[in-house]
Amino acid sequence: MPKMSAERLAKYKELDRGPFEFRNEAVASFWERAFPQGYNPDYTGFLAHPGFFQAPHKKDLTNVDIAMVGSPLDLGAIGLAGTRHAPQAVRNWSRNYGPINEQTEKIPFDQCNIIDYGDVEWSAADLKARVEDIYRTFKTLGDAGLYTLNCGGEHTTSYGVLKGLSEAHNDEAFGLIHIDAHCDTMAVWGGDAVNDGSVFRQAVLSGLIDPERTVQIGIRGRASFLWEFSHETGMTVISADEVWEKGTQYVIDKAREIVGHEKTYLSLDVDCLDSSIMMGTTGPEPFGLTGRQVRDLILGARGLNIIGADMVELNPNRDTDTGAAHLAAALFFELLSLLADCRVEQSGRLNPTNWE
Repeated sequence: MPKMSAERLAKYKELDRGPFEFRNEAVASFWERAFPQGYNPDYTGFLAHPGFFQAPHKKDLTNVDIAMVGSPLDLGAIGLAGTRHAPQAVRNWSRNYGPINEQTEKIPFDQCNIIDYGDVEWSAADLKARVEDIYRTFKTLGDAGLYTLNCGGEHTTSYGVLKGLSEAHNDEAFGLIHIDAHCDTMAVWGGDAVNDGSVFRQAVLSGLIDPERTVQIGIRGRASFLWEFSHETGMTVISADEVWEKGTQYVIDKAREIVGHEKTYLSLDVDCLDSSIMMGTTGPEPFGLTGRQVRDLILGARGLNIIGADMVELNPNRDTDTGAAHLAAALFFELLSLLADCRVEQSGRLNPTNWE
């Protein structure tokens, strides 16, 4: 090949900037602000802020917009124990994600004041007491006006979150976008009224969610005969086959029509994903969704009045190569980005995160 001309080489040398001298002004501004406060692009070493996505760990809720919380619970899981280790696994892998959402090109930490509140502190070792601990934690966060992002733990944790947020929002019954392999509306099982198979039946019976403003997406599998309550109360149940056959945009449009513009909660069970890519969960099911389909469903919820979300049922005990936690952390970042967009739209202001 001929030698590169001096003119071309000079042009390329002019483009050789420093590590934080980005042409994208928003990205450059973020790093100029966040790097001195301990937000670190070297994800492999020690981190000054080891919380979810390097969010600052704080208990002071003053001027906070979004709190991420771990709920390490697996006492009510119908299946193999292990989801109690999920918050730690997601925090570990979350260092690989952010600060910018590649689809929306927004930086959640520039949009909202976001904290990692830590894990729920348990008062006892039994399931009922721990669900109440979750309720009290999220009641505190809701009373402070925060949006919340819960990392389970089993799906039972969603009941405590919904109870706390509902009371904080004047006992409002929320709409629900529920992405899962299972409807989780079975009757009492094993003596526990609230468990990971009954959580949304009990949420309806307690007035926490409105079944006629509930859409359940990705449903399939051997337990489908258990979900009569969903159909009888007016929930909209969309199977995984329907998602594949009609497309994610159809599902997004249907969900938006059902939940409307009133307050809505989004719950993501990672077993919505096909078991070929998500065996690291308590109830894996074949013939499910892909990571991209789930990401697109989350992206499609923008513009709705989403006041809280969760991701549940990651089971590190079954995640032999940590691939499940890797994907789960990516989806957890999508949920954080969604909440940041919704918070800014509802509040009409930007309130950047401060790590100091």
